[in-house]
Amino acid sequence: MNEPINILLVDDEARNLDALEAILDSPEYLLFRAGSANEALLALLNHDFAVIVLDIRMPEVNGYELAQMIKQRKKNQHLPIIFLTAYLQDDKDILEGYGAGAVDYLSKPINPLILKSKVGVFVDLFRKTRELARLNESMESEIEERVAQIRASLREKEILLKEIHHRVKNNMQIISSLLSLQADRAIAGETQLHLRDVRDRVHSMALVHEKLYQSENLASVQIADYTRTLMDDLLHAYASGQAKVQLRFNLESAALPVDLAISFGLILNELATNALKHAFRGRDSGEIHIQLQTDSSGEICLRFADNGLGFAEPVNWEQLESYGLSLVRLLTRQLGGRIEMRSGAGTTFELNFKTQTAVFSPDHNERVVN
Repeated sequence: MNEPINILLVDDEARNLDALEAILDSPEYLLFRAGSANEALLALLNHDFAVIVLDIRMPEVNGYELAQMIKQRKKNQHLPIIFLTAYLQDDKDILEGYGAGAVDYLSKPINPLILKSKVGVFVDLFRKTRELARLNESMESEIEERVAQIRASLREKEILLKEIHHRVKNNMQIISSLLSLQADRAIAGETQLHLRDVRDRVHSMALVHEKLYQSENLASVQIADYTRTLMDDLLHAYASGQAKVQLRFNLESAALPVDLAISFGLILNELATNALKHAFRGRDSGEIHIQLQTDSSGEICLRFADNGLGFAEPVNWEQLESYGLSLVRLLTRQLGGRIEMRSGAGTTFELNFKTQTAVFSPDHNERVVN
């Protein structure tokens, strides 16, 4: 059985309240009596009501004035009020009543069936509204619980993904260290150089995973920070017996997903190692300037310039059979970009690609531009 619904009856005449109680007597209702405006307001402070049956003609504070006072309270703004009157009302009084918040008028003597019917409508509406509120509350609680579960699950996955990046980085660092040890034991020559080149490439890939492990965003790498770290590591690795090289950076913030970041890092590694090994041969010092720019269309431009020896004669660098430069060309295609070289007072490479146009070709294991 449904719990009884509260109804407030307001009239300054006790016999009128008795009559209203007799008409509305039902186990479905809990009837409250108020003989004055103060009693009615006090009842409203302590209880929730489905409807108020309110007499217009009362001393001190009449029904219109009381209705206005009731509606001023936010909680009761939409509480339905049925006015009772023993007098015929003109249009002005009726409009005043509706303006005060009345939903209906009933004239005395009251027709019991009409009063029961009108009160029943508002009780039913109150019950459905309250049930809807309960359902909303239950749904909100369920949603909050589900959101908390999803957040916990995402946090677990983030922790797991961080651990994966950490382990991948550690494994690559081990490979890099093994290659370095093998290079140190190898007889000086091409084999030693090749082993160190492979070591540097592995290190550039490991650095991507290290940056992801350190970042809150596990989906992309901030390549400005990555560029600085990689160049510092390479400069340290090639410091012994080489010219003193000064690094200059002009880097704008940009982020790349993991796969593009690895390709970008390998290109930067090849350009840097090539410059550190060959550009400043026979010189005491040199300078490498790296510029990174982005635009609103999502295009990224990497400009890698050194003030080294350059090429003695104009060359078509795309025809050079250097393994490192061949790798740069391949990786540029994978990025869906373009790269140009200029040589004169030093060498400059300029790489341009868009982060959203590099996609896997269905026919080749390369990237192409849409």
